[in-house]
Amino acid sequence: MKITIVAFSLLLTACSMQAPPYEVSIENVQNIKKAKVKQVKVGTITSKKQLDSISLRGSSMFSPVNKSYGSYLQKALEDELKLAKLLSPVSSTVITGEMLTNDIDVSGFSEGTGEASAKFVVTRDNKVIFDKTISAKHTFESSFIGAIAIPNAQASYVDLVQKSIENLFEDQVFISVLKG
Repeated sequence: MKITIVAFSLLLTACSMQAPPYEVSIENVQNIKKAKVKQVKVGTITSKKQLDSISLRGSSMFSPVNKSYGSYLQKALEDELKLAKLLSPVSSTVITGEMLTNDIDVSGFSEGTGEASAKFVVTRDNKVIFDKTISAKHTFESSFIGAIAIPNAQASYVDLVQKSIENLFEDQVFISVLKG
C-alpha cells in the first residue's frame, strides 16, 4: 500500500513542474540604462487562466510567481528595472499589461519553439501614453526524447521572457514616452 502511494505521488509530481525563477538579463539592463529614461513604477500584469499552464508533452509547467505567468512577467520587468535603478514605487509613470500569448512547443524532433506576447500600457498621471502589443519568439534545442525535450523547454522559458523584455526595451515609442 505504501509503495502504491509513493509511486502515485511521484507520478503526480512528474506531471507538474515550475518554470525556473527569472534571471535578469544584463544586456537588457544595460540597454534600458543607456536609453536614459526616467524612473517608472510597474503595476499589475495579468494573464488569463488558460495562459497560466504550459503543456510540455503531457506535463504542465506553472509559474513560480503566484502560479501566474502575468505575475512572472511583472516580476521579471521589476527585477530588470530595479537593477537598472529605474524602478520607483512612487513614480507617476506606470507600466501595466496583459499577457496575450504564452506557449512552448516541444513537438518537433530537434527544435523547440517558444512564443509570448503581451499588451503593455504606460500611463502618466492616469493618462495612457503607450499601448502596444510586444511579441517574442525563441527557438531552442529539443529532442524526440522527452527526458531531453522537457527540461530544455523548461529552461528556455527564461530566455523567452528575456526576449520579450528586450523587445519592449528596444521599442522606440516605449523609450520616448519613458523619457518624457
